[in-house]
Amino acid sequence: MAIKMLNRNLMLGLRDIMNRSNKGFIIAIAVSFSTMLAGCGESSDELDDKLTHTADLYFINSLPYMADFYVDKRNISTGYSGLFDSNNLVSADVNTNDIGSAYTYSYKAINNMINLGVKDSVNVNKEERTTTTLKNSDDLWVIAWEASGERLLSVIDKKSNNTADVFNVRVFANDSYDVSVDGVKILTTEKGKVTEYLSINHCVDGLKVAGRAIDLCAANIGGTYLLVVDNNGKRVMAEE
Repeated sequence: MAIKMLNRNLMLGLRDIMNRSNKGFIIAIAVSFSTMLAGCGESSDELDDKLTHTADLYFINSLPYMADFYVDKRNISTGYSGLFDSNNLVSADVNTNDIGSAYTYSYKAINNMINLGVKDSVNVNKEERTTTTLKNSDDLWVIAWEASGERLLSVIDKKSNNTADVFNVRVFANDSYDVSVDGVKILTTEKGKVTEYLSINHCVDGLKVAGRAIDLCAANIGGTYLLVVDNNGKRVMAEE
């Protein structure tokens, strides 16, 4: 009888210890979780800022007519539907061979694909569109151009390579053209691609594309410029 009572007391004691341990374990987890949340020290607004990214877009119109540019969030299920709605117009009435107003696009990190469109400001039948994927703090050129009557829209990084005492240029061409610097052939352009930086010493005829001199005298020496060209020479010169 005494032994049974002893065993019973031992079992009750062990059960009590286990109950206490479980409660302590649960409390410890709760405290740790609360500490972790407190340690983050971030409000919902701060977290939202981290999840919100931006991209700066700069529009170039080298089409032979005035154009409007559009930006819209890419929705895989709807494609380009709604892109040319008026609420997506971000740079209007950009003259031919000119640069439009810049636009800052804000987006959630998980929604980093956008549709881009360009449309004749007068003739609504002339439209072109493309899709691109963004990275946070992107600086991008959006170039509307033409090749053999075909309208195209390209997106390239906007960057600078300022070097004192020379004109620093990149060339974006609508076809393959020989490029020479100071009378020496340096490279051949690729259709719809941008070259590496070229250093030009003389603004009048230091740079030639397809045998045509590209006048850089309106540029600031030491600065960096993007040149959009065709077989007739320079169409747009944009400071990077």
